[in-house]
Amino acid sequence: MNTEQFRVYLRALEPEDALITHQWRNDETYRSGVESMKRFVSLETEKRWMEKAIRDHEQLRTVRFGIVLRETDELIGIVHLSQIDMVNRHCDVGSMIGEERHRGKGYVSEARCMLFEYGFMELGLQCISTRILENNSASIRSAERFGYVKEGVLRRRIYKEGDFRNLIAYSMLREEFLEKHMAGRRKGDGPDPK
Repeated sequence: MNTEQFRVYLRALEPEDALITHQWRNDETYRSGVESMKRFVSLETEKRWMEKAIRDHEQLRTVRFGIVLRETDELIGIVHLSQIDMVNRHCDVGSMIGEERHRGKGYVSEARCMLFEYGFMELGLQCISTRILENNSASIRSAERFGYVKEGVLRRRIYKEGDFRNLIAYSMLREEFLEKHMAGRRKGDGPDPK
């Protein structure tokens, strides 16, 4: 995969990124499309979250990367692998684009490609899963274009904005990723998942 053609790159999160992510978390448009419940976050809370995110990354509990525009070096989002199970070689994935002006431009798909390559080729994972609110049509379209396979519906799984919402469960296997996104690379390349 030639990531030089991508408009974004991934980097480790830094403590000062909390100043930017704090603004995102208090954006009503952003909050409406995510699983987590609506809450207002203080800058101090966000700083503590960022410190924990960096520690978790270092200990391979949850691997988080900032999504950065190549052209301007602006942090525009975050992608992560969470619930990493190195015995069963599975994890969950999540992403966020902070400001509305950067949404719908394919940046998440580019970041996801790099993150999945890291997960499958460097960590030796076999399956990466995600769950999307059923009313988040933009994320569903993005997931399906990327090549996720729909596994089913988790009924009334999230209580949000006064109502119970369904989640759509998706996953991608290592060989599906290689076939769709890493054409030309042999399926046996990468770490031995043992």
